[in-house]
Amino acid sequence: MPQQKRRTLGDRNRASIALDPTPELEPSAEPRSSAQPNPTPTPGKAPQKPRTGSTARTPAAARKAATAAASDTARLGIYLTPEEFDDAKAGYLADWSNGGEADTFGKWIAAAIEAYAARTPKQRAAAPPRGRAEERTGATRSFAIPSDTVGRMRAAITADQQAGRWPSDSAWCGEAIAAAVDQARDHNGGTLPTPPPRLPNRLVR
Repeated sequence: MPQQKRRTLGDRNRASIALDPTPELEPSAEPRSSAQPNPTPTPGKAPQKPRTGSTARTPAAARKAATAAASDTARLGIYLTPEEFDDAKAGYLADWSNGGEADTFGKWIAAAIEAYAARTPKQRAAAPPRGRAEERTGATRSFAIPSDTVGRMRAAITADQQAGRWPSDSAWCGEAIAAAVDQARDHNGGTLPTPPPRLPNRLVR
């Protein structure tokens, strides 16, 4: 019989591994993303929320300027009949057409009050008296007037009272508007334009 070759230790180990019924390994899991995991919040400390668009705060100087601007005007109520109100609007438009600087109706009213306050009590006394109508057909119109203008109006009314004339604030302002309308009519060749039912907020050339 041929002599069998003696197996080495390595041959025996390989044979043992071939006969070992070890199951195959299961497929490995999907590789993890390279992104960093969310940090674990520190105990006792609430996680900070990301800031969204925050509203910018108004600087103190801007708030102060806005408050000062609002306090520089005062509301002034003036009783006007429909005819007087239309004449005032027409005078405003006529002055603007002839180079006037008042680009809003409120500015024109304020300028009329300023011009009337600059007159002397004797000059204002020569104006046609403006008393109460037996039938109220008009309405009180409210205008934002510079506080300085209102102060000069009060001083002029006081001067008129000392001269023996006692107009109410509304009557005095009505006289001022009527005087401005007459002046606008004269500068416009004796006529006034027909105003629209509603004036523009601001006139632009």
